[in-house]
Amino acid sequence: MKNCSSKINRGNKLILLAVVVILGACQPAKDNSSEDSRGNIVVVNHRGANRLAPECTYAAAKKSIEHGATYIEIDIRRSKDGVYYIIHDRQLDRTTNGSGLISETESAVMDTLDAGAWFAHKYKGEKVPRLREFLQWVKGKAKVYFDVKDVDLKDFIPIVYEYGFENECFFWFSDWALAKEFRGLHPHLALKVNAYSVEALDSLKRIYNPQIIECSVDNLTEEFMHSCREKGMKIMTWIPGNDWTAYRMAIDKKVDMVNIDNPDVFEGMLKNNGEVKGHKLIAHRGGIVEGKYNEFDPASIQAAIDQGYYMLEIDVRETKDGELIVNHDDNFNRFFNDPRRVGEMTWAEIQKLKSENGNYHPPSFEQVAEMCAGKVEMMIDVKADNSSPEFYRKLEAIMEKYNLLEGAYFIDNEARKYFWGKAKFMIRAPEAGLIREKFESGEDVSCHYFLFDAGTRLTSSLVKMCQKANITVVPSVNFGHYHFEDVGRGAKRDIEFLKACGVTEFQIDSDFDDWLPTK
Repeated sequence: MKNCSSKINRGNKLILLAVVVILGACQPAKDNSSEDSRGNIVVVNHRGANRLAPECTYAAAKKSIEHGATYIEIDIRRSKDGVYYIIHDRQLDRTTNGSGLISETESAVMDTLDAGAWFAHKYKGEKVPRLREFLQWVKGKAKVYFDVKDVDLKDFIPIVYEYGFENECFFWFSDWALAKEFRGLHPHLALKVNAYSVEALDSLKRIYNPQIIECSVDNLTEEFMHSCREKGMKIMTWIPGNDWTAYRMAIDKKVDMVNIDNPDVFEGMLKNNGEVKGHKLIAHRGGIVEGKYNEFDPASIQAAIDQGYYMLEIDVRETKDGELIVNHDDNFNRFFNDPRRVGEMTWAEIQKLKSENGNYHPPSFEQVAEMCAGKVEMMIDVKADNSSPEFYRKLEAIMEKYNLLEGAYFIDNEARKYFWGKAKFMIRAPEAGLIREKFESGEDVSCHYFLFDAGTRLTSSLVKMCQKANITVVPSVNFGHYHFEDVGRGAKRDIEFLKACGVTEFQIDSDFDDWLPTK
């Protein structure tokens, strides 16, 4: 009987196991991402999404919200007549078209200032936000981190309550005495303090009772993190600039919060196991080539658009009778088997040419602009010799017609005479020192320039200098840069190095885009 009973029990267990397996198979697949605490990191956006839009503006706040930030950091200062504004610096010079101290500027003047044009031409007209109007606008969209620069606590804190942010905010004071005063007056409002060692935490907890401890990723030891959490304090890492390595460290350490400049990149890294995706690619010679198409074949242009390229490099020349066309070489020998020069032929003559591969005619600039309109931007390389004002007038008319001028890049210095204040212009690595001087002297550089040079020539210090000045960095990674080494290995080396430096835009031959995912 004992043996029989054991067999029955074993049989019942097998039946039960089978039922469990079957029921389990019928259940919907478990979403592991919801259990991954990396996805629960709260994003705090430093001065708004300040790498995508001008800092401390509505535009930057909108970008923050668009990319999933929970908190927007706002710096609070008073005008001469006591109106609270959101602006970081004590002076107006760097981020507005005004000058002088904010504390000595009346609100009537503050309200007229442009806080966006310095960053990019398309943000011309952005205003310095008034605190009250901003809180009313952002309510229900995001929470707020108040970086308190210049306030009177007696009239500032009531504004926080008036707009219902007492449970949707936290504060920081660079002045420790003011932080202590704040904590004594308002024990129930959330406070953030900075700390870098376990030894400091006990006294900070006793004096300030902070809810959040901010530190560098380099301070994230197990002992430090355990001590913070044991005392009921959340851990927030401050990661300035385009430091993707630090982003990964924060993700891997499973911090509670991050205070960052690039919510779009961090959002993507959370979704892609720490990998940076969503690069903005500029197609060298107008599109996808890779042995499939000729340069500037309409099919190659369309392929680049379809693959999600951000911009196309377009070589522009002028025919004998003044038509603007797209062609890299000064003749048609390579693709149309005709050695005649562009400037020696009329547009009617050129239209009779037809390529053997692709069966297309050389396109006019307007035909290419029409293909790009509303889909991709243009990087313009003017190839015409001794281009006249009339050449640039025609170029401008076509680009304006298809709304392509405002976002354009020019790798032609002559174009600065005609399009200054409307587009961005190339600087090469040797010019970076001059641009640094302009930046440090207070001149606007972000809206006017982009760094454009071979990936083989860009150093980390040069890239970081430009990033600090909000100057777009565009490495060129093309076959022509690798004459003395294996092209594939050289290109991949430079791409990986520049990605590690936080570069997100590349002008490339499309053969290399596998290392730069756009989505």
